[in-house]
Amino acid sequence: MSAINLSTIVPQPSTTTPTTASASSTTLWQKYISERRPEVQQLKDALQSGDLAAAQQDYNNLVALGNKVLHKDNPFTRSDRALDFNAVGGALQNGDLAGAQQAFGVLESTFQQKLPPGPDSETAASSTADATLASFVNLTV
Repeated sequence: MSAINLSTIVPQPSTTTPTTASASSTTLWQKYISERRPEVQQLKDALQSGDLAAAQQDYNNLVALGNKVLHKDNPFTRSDRALDFNAVGGALQNGDLAGAQQAFGVLESTFQQKLPPGPDSETAASSTADATLASFVNLTV
């Protein structure tokens, strides 16, 4: 006879208060951003220097980080940034350094604009996280 885990059947009471959960979420985003920030900077540097192999590796590192933390093949939560990041990857996969540089420039430009509220906008935490990334990476167009 096998044991039954009731926690998968019966909802368990939350042991954290909303304030604690919010603080925990912020801390997780800060940790994630602190990991993503240098990876984005390395990708930017590799693209600027024209090092296709390094750019491909840096892109793959960002994909791995997205898989690890967000459980998706993209380190960005905003749909426009995710599309721009994927465009960088597509260009790199095709060996198109100029295309990757251009796509990264488009990605950078999203850090200077805000989306209007709606279905494509992110939660406040992820918007704050991406804005924090922009200030750390000093993204410029």
